[in-house]
Amino acid sequence: MVATAPRVVVIGAQEGVRLARSSRLAGHYGVPRIAAVDVLAGRQPLPVDGYVIDGAPQLLDRVAGVGGLLPALAFADIVVHLRDAGTGEGQHATRVLGYYEARGVLVGFRTETPISDIIVAVEAALRGRTAADPPRWP
Repeated sequence: MVATAPRVVVIGAQEGVRLARSSRLAGHYGVPRIAAVDVLAGRQPLPVDGYVIDGAPQLLDRVAGVGGLLPALAFADIVVHLRDAGTGEGQHATRVLGYYEARGVLVGFRTETPISDIIVAVEAALRGRTAADPPRWP
């Protein structure tokens, strides 16, 4: 059981799919969906009780290259990586995805994966986390 709303980051190159999936995840958890660019530009404060942030790998990689990930991105409980079949995100995504993979919070899906399957996998990854658990520091 998830005692508090999760902090989710959705990464994917296809903007339409990424926005649709992140909006559905936000609706499922009852938390706001926030564009990574709004967080990075300081236009959107982060809620304390969970959120879904979505962004392209290139944007997040650029942030990582200029001083590290912001806490909102670094302390994600789970990162959903949406991959297109036959296309690679190349070196743009390598650093950011490697960071999340090393922390054990990265789950990957093809862009055509139904949202119900993604929710089941996210729930499984979050299972057992409680409000008393400390945040996963990088």
